[in-house]
Amino acid sequence: MAKKTLLAVDYPSADEWRSLLKTFSSEAVAHKMLLSTVPYVFRDEPLKFALFRRTIAESFGVRPTDIFIVGSALAGRSLKGHAIDKEYTPSSDSDIDTLIISEHLFATYVMRSFEWVKEVTASEENEGGKYEPPTLSADEVTQIGRLSLNACKGVWRPDALPQGAVAREEFFNKFGSASLNVLGLQLSEDTVSRVNGRIARSFDDAVRDLASSIRRLKYELEHDPKREIAGSKPAKA
Repeated sequence: MAKKTLLAVDYPSADEWRSLLKTFSSEAVAHKMLLSTVPYVFRDEPLKFALFRRTIAESFGVRPTDIFIVGSALAGRSLKGHAIDKEYTPSSDSDIDTLIISEHLFATYVMRSFEWVKEVTASEENEGGKYEPPTLSADEVTQIGRLSLNACKGVWRPDALPQGAVAREEFFNKFGSASLNVLGLQLSEDTVSRVNGRIARSFDDAVRDLASSIRRLKYELEHDPKREIAGSKPAKA
């Protein structure tokens, strides 16, 4: 029997990840993860993954095939360099990071986000009857920057908006209305609050977004003084 290549391993170990990132491009790894892997969190019960996708899809008015899981719940371990050895467990602090691919939803939530931008950037009338631009807080500047940066990459993320912003609250309320616990997914009582999410304009945008995270992981591993990418020479004493 032919030996599996690293790209065919469903849930690579930490050491396999180190070798994988030396052997294949970030884009190839991203494609493989999105298209050919049952998320680790549902690895023993793929039917529950199908139910998960259908429930989220119905809540957002998209197709089940437009729903993906990314991050540690997909890979089975943290995808941060300093924590690559940490395996995913349902009781861990890790979110179930859900990705929805829909050009219509992307456009809708970006436009809804501009309602918040309009509110915080609205000019104010001074005592002389003239309108002056508002003074934005550091957090507001950061959030507007994150919102625009992600949108230019074809990705909308609710955490780029502050709590209370209509688009953010609407997005998370739809996850709440999905009532995931009713499906018997055997997750914790606060499952809904622990399901995070994002929207990608297209599959290609989703691949680029995930590949960016994988490139960051590779960089972190390469520059981790405690561990080395598999195959590199250890430093001399």
